[in-house]
Amino acid sequence: MQMYRLFIFISLVFVSVAAGAQDELFDGPVVITRNLNYGGIHLHTNGFGAFFNYGWNKGAYKMYMVGIDGLVMKHEKEVRSFNPIYDDSKSYVYGKTNNLYIFRPSFGIKKILTEKLRASGVQVGYIAQIGPSLGVAKPVYLEIGYPSIPYEYLSVEKYDPTKHYFDDIYGRASGLNGLGELKLYPGAFAKFAFTFEYSNEKYGLKGMEVGAAADFYSRRVPIMAENFIDKNKQLFFNFYLNLFIGSKFNKNG
Repeated sequence: MQMYRLFIFISLVFVSVAAGAQDELFDGPVVITRNLNYGGIHLHTNGFGAFFNYGWNKGAYKMYMVGIDGLVMKHEKEVRSFNPIYDDSKSYVYGKTNNLYIFRPSFGIKKILTEKLRASGVQVGYIAQIGPSLGVAKPVYLEIGYPSIPYEYLSVEKYDPTKHYFDDIYGRASGLNGLGELKLYPGAFAKFAFTFEYSNEKYGLKGMEVGAAADFYSRRVPIMAENFIDKNKQLFFNFYLNLFIGSKFNKNG
C-alpha cells in the first residue's frame, strides 16, 4: 500500500510539472522521429529488474512497441532471517523453497497525450503491453550446520522445510547452486503505465513509467513452502515504476 501511494504521488508531481512548464521552445523546426529505444531499471512492489523497449511510428502520436523485461518476483510473505549465533552468516528467507525469475517478451502500443514542445517540459502519455510471461523457478540452497550449535562443519543442501530449522541453518549458499534444476512455468502478462518524458534534449529520452502489471501462470508457482502460507499463487499483481534513458531517431536516415 505504501508503494502504491508513492506511485500516485510521483504521478501527480509530474503531471503538475507538465501543466506548469513555461520555458523556451526547442530551437528549429519540429521533426517527427519514426523510432525510439530506451531501457532502464524496473522496480515493483515485490521485487526489481530491468527492461528494454523499441518502438516505431503508427502515427504522429501513436507507436507500436516491442520489448523485454527481466525481473525477480518475491512472495509478499518473505521475511529476511539471520543465524542468531554467527555474526558472519549470510541472510536467508526461512520457508522459501524457490527463487522466481520472470522474462516477458512484449508487444504493445504507446500513445502521446501531451506533446513535449519546451526544453524543460514533460511529455505525458501511456503505454499498454501484453505477451508471454516465462517464470523460471530455481531451488533455494542453504548452508546447513552439523551436528548442532556450535557447528563442526557446514553442508550445502537444497532447503527442505521438513528437516531444516532455524537452529540448523547457517545462511544462504551460493546462487550458482540449483542452476541445473530450473523449472519453467509458462504464462501470460499484461501491463499498463502512464509515461513521463522530461529530457531537455530534442532527440534524447529520459523519464519514468508508473503503472500496474499482472502475470498469470498455468499452475501455482511454489516460491514458499506450503506449510508457511495458505497457498502459493498463480496470479501476481504489482504496481511498478520504470526509470529509463534512451533516444529518438529515424531508422532510414
